[in-house]
Amino acid sequence: MVKIMKLGLKLRRGQTAIEYVLVMLALLVVFTMLYSSLQWYLAREFKAGGIIILRMYKETPL
Repeated sequence: MVKIMKLGLKLRRGQTAIEYVLVMLALLVVFTMLYSSLQWYLAREFKAGGIIILRMYKETPL
């Protein structure tokens, strides 16, 4: 009876560790996707801003 309880406790600890690893992997994937989309958005905004600055520079007479 005691051996069965110890085995159940070990299995539960193993299940908890696996769940922890899976949750961490899921969070890593989510944050990686968010980070890459933020980088893409900011790169696009900087390019658009740079084009506006270059246009203003060309149009401004010296």
